[in-house]
Amino acid sequence: MDKNQIIHKSSLFILVIFLLFSCEAKHYYQETKNVNNEWKNTKPETFVFDVKDTIPSSFNIKFVLRNNTSYEYSNLYLFTKFIDPKGNEMIDTLQYYIANPDGSWIGKGMTTKEMMLVYRDKLPIKDSGRYQLKVWQGMRTKNLKGIEDISLIVDKAE
Repeated sequence: MDKNQIIHKSSLFILVIFLLFSCEAKHYYQETKNVNNEWKNTKPETFVFDVKDTIPSSFNIKFVLRNNTSYEYSNLYLFTKFIDPKGNEMIDTLQYYIANPDGSWIGKGMTTKEMMLVYRDKLPIKDSGRYQLKVWQGMRTKNLKGIEDISLIVDKAE
């Protein structure tokens, strides 16, 4: 192997190492649950994330909802249960509007619409350990058509 090949391979190796270690996760936690265009009201989607920090922090928690044009409503009710590592529960009923009064969708996209739904901004989290967020669709229909998936995004608050 000549000197130029060694320099080229060494440079390539250093570049690969740099890229591997410089890539950082965009979010503290992110997970998507596919509900297959038919979200049953009896089945919660459960998200579990660990907080390892021993210093109390605040977190922004959001859902990302993806629906298609077969969704029949302009709003969406969600039931949630947030469980901290000590077993304390915070239960909520949330309503989000996903269409305008004229019927046009609020989210981004062509046939599949995607929108961010705020669950909690600057939620204080003081204990390290495992947190759970369970979410059910709270509409009056057993099998909610038109929802493709729901994601949970957790970020440290600034």
